[in-house]
Amino acid sequence: MGFDVRRFDIYRKIPKDLTQPTLTGAIISIASCSFIAFLLLVELSSFISTDMKNEMFVDQAKPDDKLLVRLNVSLLKLSCDFIGLDIQDDMGRHEVGFAENVRKIPFNSGGSCRFEGEFLVNKNQRKISCESLGRKTKVLTR
Repeated sequence: MGFDVRRFDIYRKIPKDLTQPTLTGAIISIASCSFIAFLLLVELSSFISTDMKNEMFVDQAKPDDKLLVRLNVSLLKLSCDFIGLDIQDDMGRHEVGFAENVRKIPFNSGGSCRFEGEFLVNKNQRKISCESLGRKTKVLTR
């Protein structure tokens, strides 16, 4: 009584009252289970592995290229009377009290303000800062 491979047959031929394992069915069953296990392991290893890609490119911005900046800031304890927008960039542009495309929307009985605006800055700008009464409160750099 040796080892009988036919017991692994998943696709047995069905006679009228019994199922009967065959050697061909066992080979097909083992091959399909092995293939399924192989696919499972390959997909699992592909899912677990980390693939990092580092890319670096130089931005080919022309000196006169502009970047659109949109602001939407809610200031909860500051009235709209004290809010303004100054724009300054590295190319020498300095605008105090910029008023184009700027909206000040008071709320909470005028004690708070939502400030919305959009403006263009040079694409090679390195920082955007928000200042309040001469004190820098936030600097955003890229």
